[in-house]
Amino acid sequence: MKSLVAVLLVIVLHAGCATTAGEPSATPSPTQVTTPTAEPSVSEPSLTATPVPNLQAGVISENGVFRASWESRPIEPAINEIHEWVLHIETVDGEPAAGAIVAVNGDMPAHGHGMPTQPQVTADLGGGDYLVEGMSFQMGGYWIVDVTVTYDGVTDLVRFGLEL
Repeated sequence: MKSLVAVLLVIVLHAGCATTAGEPSATPSPTQVTTPTAEPSVSEPSLTATPVPNLQAGVISENGVFRASWESRPIEPAINEIHEWVLHIETVDGEPAAGAIVAVNGDMPAHGHGMPTQPQVTADLGGGDYLVEGMSFQMGGYWIVDVTVTYDGVTDLVRFGLEL
């Protein structure tokens, strides 16, 4: 009887994380950044402190190199709808990181899966602003959005927490 209960519990827990056939895989494989002109790596989530949920501005990167903010279009990200973000990235001294190489990835730590899409920076809007298309969250809960920035020969990671 205990085995049956355990199996049912596993099925119920995984049902909320399941994707339907034909959906893209959750997380790309990591790559290594070797030069500032290369694409930044999309790394596995790090074991650093959990980002504050829904803090949209003034988030400092892990090594203290960059400060970043985000805004969603529409203003509140909807579940299961593809939307876009505008990222603003600057150095901690306030210099806009214009012309940076930026990669975006996200995951839901409590469920062990990533986003159903692979967001892409599709435009450098100037002044340290970047358009990210393909943002999507398939369920409510706590998400971490990782933004890897390479600018002026330095790469660092900005982590945003998002509670949906």
